[in-house]
Amino acid sequence: MEKKVLLFGGTSEGRELTRFGLPMIYSAATEYGAELARGAENTEIVVGRMDAREMKKFIDESHVACVIDATHPYAAGASENIRAACAACSVPLMRVLRRASEARRASLLVKSAAEAAEHIEKTSGNVLLTTGSKELAAFARVSDRSRLFVRVLPDPDVIKKCAELGFDSGHIIAMQGPFSAAMNEEMLRMTGARWLVTKDGGAAGGTGAKMDAAEKCGVSVIMIERPREEDGHSCAEALLWARRQLGLPRPPLFPMLTDLEGRSAVIAGGGAVAARRAATLIRCGAEVTVVSPEFCRELEELKCGLVRRKWEEADLDGASLAVAATDDREVNSEIGAAAKRRGIPVSVADNAAACSFFFPSLVTCGEASASVSAGALSPALTRRLAERLRSVWEEWVKEERSAVEGEKDKKNE
Repeated sequence: MEKKVLLFGGTSEGRELTRFGLPMIYSAATEYGAELARGAENTEIVVGRMDAREMKKFIDESHVACVIDATHPYAAGASENIRAACAACSVPLMRVLRRASEARRASLLVKSAAEAAEHIEKTSGNVLLTTGSKELAAFARVSDRSRLFVRVLPDPDVIKKCAELGFDSGHIIAMQGPFSAAMNEEMLRMTGARWLVTKDGGAAGGTGAKMDAAEKCGVSVIMIERPREEDGHSCAEALLWARRQLGLPRPPLFPMLTDLEGRSAVIAGGGAVAARRAATLIRCGAEVTVVSPEFCRELEELKCGLVRRKWEEADLDGASLAVAATDDREVNSEIGAAAKRRGIPVSVADNAAACSFFFPSLVTCGEASASVSAGALSPALTRRLAERLRSVWEEWVKEERSAVEGEKDKKNE
């Protein structure tokens, strides 16, 4: 029976991962979350909350090869259950987690909805709550609920919950997002809000649009911090990982060739990987600068600039191409993100999914070159193919060059 990915979704990340047709079971806690994946190719949808025991039973019975947790950043309980179930089943797990993005712009950071409600109790002025329905019980304890306006999904059960907690219809905004900054502005003005309460849902959760609207309207923002958890991965990383777990192919990479002669390339890192990248770029005519506190012997023997210190974003100034090859995954990720912001092509040595271009195995003879890649699915296959091609490439190029020259001579006779 065909092995499948079990994806716990209900988020925009979950929906993104269903786009590529991998054999998948998409698990959503609610019907609304399931709607995000309706119509996805090769995807079975299951709806309903499961505890760790139920998850383990489902995994055991469903021929699951691996699990992706793409639940909401604040769904800490669900993630704990997923981790426990996967550990019990010895099934590989990857956590997909959107980046936190807007906490620095908040007027006040709190650790829970209850703490946010306690602060509201000490203030005056209307409040727009955009934290969803799960935390409403904490805000229902605010003595003057006429100050509170709640924005929730237009789901009958959610509306019923609002009413049971004492929120009347005049203080409920039942709408489905996404919400633009302009829409958020209008709601802040309509409610006369002096406070906005939100979570840091990142760009996918519309947090930036909320913050922009609050700034424009002069509204203070109370942000509930994320639960502390391990670092997560991007959708691109999860997609590549799932294909490896399932042994599935992917479309071949497009081998875009570009002229690097005389152009600046910057490499962060001083080890063997950085040396190999530098040697390849130098062979292609690039002017290479390597930044690292220390350098291996191979780098010191190359004709490139060596800057002996830690990487700084300013090192990207004037670069046409960048390579992140330090021994620190977090630093490599920061370099990749910084280069992408500037529109600079970047290769991240320890994370193929974070690359905007893939560093190929290059096979050359004079100006004739070929690049070899297995789509980041199998470095070993890439290496073997490149070695085999190198064993014949020089001979092939010489033979074909002679043939071309011979044809020119015949035309000139």
